[in-house]
Amino acid sequence: MKLGNRLRYIWLILWALVLAVTARAQENTGLSPSDSLAIKAEIKARLTLFMDDLNQLYMVEQMKVSLDGDVDISSTLVGTLQDRINYLNQSYNSMDVKWNTYYQASQLDIAADEELMEDVAKLEQLKQTVKDTLDLRTQQVDAIAKFASADKFIISQINVYKKLYSKAYKLSLLKKFAPMLEKVKAKEQVIFTELQTNYEQAKASSEIVPSLKNRMETLDEQYVIMKSVSEKVQALAFKPWMQRVKDYVMGLAAVAIILMFVNGLWSKFKAYKDKAANLKKYNDIMKNNGKDSTYPTI
Repeated sequence: MKLGNRLRYIWLILWALVLAVTARAQENTGLSPSDSLAIKAEIKARLTLFMDDLNQLYMVEQMKVSLDGDVDISSTLVGTLQDRINYLNQSYNSMDVKWNTYYQASQLDIAADEELMEDVAKLEQLKQTVKDTLDLRTQQVDAIAKFASADKFIISQINVYKKLYSKAYKLSLLKKFAPMLEKVKAKEQVIFTELQTNYEQAKASSEIVPSLKNRMETLDEQYVIMKSVSEKVQALAFKPWMQRVKDYVMGLAAVAIILMFVNGLWSKFKAYKDKAANLKKYNDIMKNNGKDSTYPTI
């Protein structure tokens, strides 16, 4: 199609649209007062129904997604929450489609009346409030589902790590088992990577749903323990018997030094505390002008 024909075709479409809008406006203008009032009453009735549906949906979506106490985050609970939020989202989407369809069909009548325009503005504001709250609830339910999955995985790895360390330690006792020990180490690294991913997922979920933070404390403890075991497994290697004995003795010596240091600090603290008590007693006697017959113990 040549450029001139295309422009002519576009102008014809635009002219047809202008004629359609003008005819609709003239049609509306030609309505009798009673017809205009009837149309307005019908639109207000429909707006009221949409507002009622939105208000009911808004009340229903204030569903509780926090978890108090030691409530088990079972797959049944997670499934129930997901089904509920999916139903609410579907209800909102269905109502949104109906409203948009009705508004497009009635927008000229609505635009001709200021009161109707105000009602539509209120409805749109309520719609946005409901949508924002629904989005938040959906995010929280997703967070609970992710936390439940992470929690299940992390707890399931406690016995796995016990067995891994026991096996790795036994393999480290003999030099000929070195290749097998390396395989155990490689397996442990794969598990720990997945463990870390799940831990970070649980941490992020507990930030979205604050009531999960108490449960997160347990996962924090287990993660720290398993991380320590992971480091010990990776550090294992074959050592001659004499070297193992030497390391053991050095470990005992290190513990003894730490205990001596702690005991020294405690003795100094006790001496300082006794000195402060005697000084206070002496000051009390001086304030009483020597009326107290007791003397401080130096």
